[in-house]
Amino acid sequence: MVESAAAEGRRLALLPWTLGTFDVVSFVLVAVVVAHAMGVLGGLLQGLNTLAGVAVFLYLWAIFVVAARWVLSNASLVDDSLRSLALRGVAAGGVSGIAFLLGILAVTAIPQLITSQPLSALLIVLIGIVVAAPVGALVGLAIGGLDIALYRAAGSVLPDESRQIGADAPPTTPDRR
Repeated sequence: MVESAAAEGRRLALLPWTLGTFDVVSFVLVAVVVAHAMGVLGGLLQGLNTLAGVAVFLYLWAIFVVAARWVLSNASLVDDSLRSLALRGVAAGGVSGIAFLLGILAVTAIPQLITSQPLSALLIVLIGIVVAAPVGALVGLAIGGLDIALYRAAGSVLPDESRQIGADAPPTTPDRR
């Protein structure tokens, strides 16, 4: 019994996986539409091949899923206050922004900068972190708000299954108690 509980804790639950996937697709869609509207999408995609694009998307997806899992580790989209969820979304977004920046820099800029000017590489990383944290926090707040709104709207639209099956029936989802 203890082993199955430990395995359950390690396994990725459906809700963080779903929210992370929805969030990364929403984020990429907004980024592509904004880049297209500004007329810079062609220039951005010019140096990107399919493998690099998939790798960046998977890296972003992993960051978003881990962030959603952390936010939901001690919180419920139904029971917790908006303030509590917003603070967790801001914190997860800030850390995610830094993680994304450091991952991209580790692959692209750092190897080139270390061989030529290590002090410049450190300065770029520090300035990037100062910018990435608040941008990530704003993205976390916006996407977290969207997640909460859509999740609560879906909960209010969907029928309560316990009334249909019977009052003694166990809830089908953990938040439907």
